[in-house]
Amino acid sequence: MSVYADAVQLNFITGYDKESTESSENFEFWDSSYNLVNRKKTRLPIYKNAEAFFNALDSAEISRYKNYWESITPRNDSDRFRRWLFAFMSVHTSWKSNLNGYQAVKDWWTWLNQSEHLLAKISDSRVGMQNNRLKYLTEFSYKFWANPSDYKKDKTESWAGFRDRLKDSILGLGAAKTSFAIEMCYPNIAEVACFDTHMFQVYELDQTKDARHYHSIEQHWIDMCKMWNVPPYIARCIFWDKKQGHQDSRYWSHILEK
Repeated sequence: MSVYADAVQLNFITGYDKESTESSENFEFWDSSYNLVNRKKTRLPIYKNAEAFFNALDSAEISRYKNYWESITPRNDSDRFRRWLFAFMSVHTSWKSNLNGYQAVKDWWTWLNQSEHLLAKISDSRVGMQNNRLKYLTEFSYKFWANPSDYKKDKTESWAGFRDRLKDSILGLGAAKTSFAIEMCYPNIAEVACFDTHMFQVYELDQTKDARHYHSIEQHWIDMCKMWNVPPYIARCIFWDKKQGHQDSRYWSHILEK
């Protein structure tokens, strides 16, 4: 049974123009030669797909996901560091290659401060971008282990502020993958979301062309989650797993259990 049996009108949510869901076309009255000029069309988010997804959520399914992810929530610095390794290995690759890349580097103590050994592990995993990943992981490892507390949310920080602080200091990860690492470290409480190409597609947007909408569609997702009482990451896992034809996350997340 779904949480809400019928579709819910969400016009009361502030900050979303329910009428402005199609590309808009504006005019520059004159160019330098006094010709009428059309400005390029601006694509706007479409919210109906996300709303349909939330309308179909099942409360028992949400509880099952929450319990599972709580059971593998990181409890120490080593586990948190591994979640960041997983996020680094998820950049520009498939989820299956992501697993192979993570499997190669998850025992971080075997390669820490050994660049040649780390490069060999990354290369052998065939995850790709081995030179960049070597550079990213080398710098991140040094910074993380110099002060692991920097990668924990401070009570005075907002979730977005926490994400943006780390994003600005981490080489090789943007907003989406920094959010992904935070989601995995705080699966049931994080209020950020990894908006990758698949999540942009939910809103009928292109991640590359429409990147300026990242924060607005992320906020819409988070607001919907608050209304349905589901953590943003849990909702995202349910969406992604169903897209892959699975009823839980363990076809990929099993690698985080070890």
